[in-house]
Amino acid sequence: MQTAILEPTKDPLGAMLLDYWNGRKQAFVTIDSSLLEMSQMSGEIMFRRADQMGPIELKALGLCRGRILDVGAGSGCHSLYLQEQGNKVAALDISPGCIEVMEKQKVDLRVHNSLFNLEDQVYDTLLMLMNGIGICGTLDGLNLFFQYIKPLLRAGGQVIADSTDLGSFQDDTKFVSRGDRYYGEIDFVMGYKEIKGDPFEWLYVDYATLTHCAAFHGWQCDLIMEEEGGKYLVRIH
Repeated sequence: MQTAILEPTKDPLGAMLLDYWNGRKQAFVTIDSSLLEMSQMSGEIMFRRADQMGPIELKALGLCRGRILDVGAGSGCHSLYLQEQGNKVAALDISPGCIEVMEKQKVDLRVHNSLFNLEDQVYDTLLMLMNGIGICGTLDGLNLFFQYIKPLLRAGGQVIADSTDLGSFQDDTKFVSRGDRYYGEIDFVMGYKEIKGDPFEWLYVDYATLTHCAAFHGWQCDLIMEEEGGKYLVRIH
């Protein structure tokens, strides 16, 4: 699980978003992985408007209610949409550059921290988009997540999150035989110009495993939407 980034020299995503905001419209971060071919992520994608968002994103935003925590808010595009709809939303990110960009975009409430370090905060909705469950890193991290969010959510609270089942790529043997390691536990390194971030783990979890883990900790996991390529949206409550 990632912790808050304190040094700009370790913040490639934040540096890229700041460059994009300042006019470098071709800016993108490189993403290296031993398993997934995700060569880059552009500033244009990160700053998308509501009319550029996909069905899963729009459905997720429509399900948000009460006091909302946008986890891994990035440029703040989801927080801005919710804010403009009159919702009370806090935008959380570990990247100092992302926090600065969100301030420039006039996201009202910004929190520079890791979800797993929050204390004395209570929300009605945790919003976790762009494969948001991934911040758990591993299945062990997912189990810790379900324990950790109990005091973060008010009675009747919910998690709105998406993930991708890499098992849908059944013709790719990289994802089906990895020894003792779950096939959706992926290592990444992000870079931008001369800035290289620390390696981090990201979890892509299949729906059956997510449901099983949730139930073990007393949560119900409802499938809301599915798309081709294994992507799906859930409500956990």
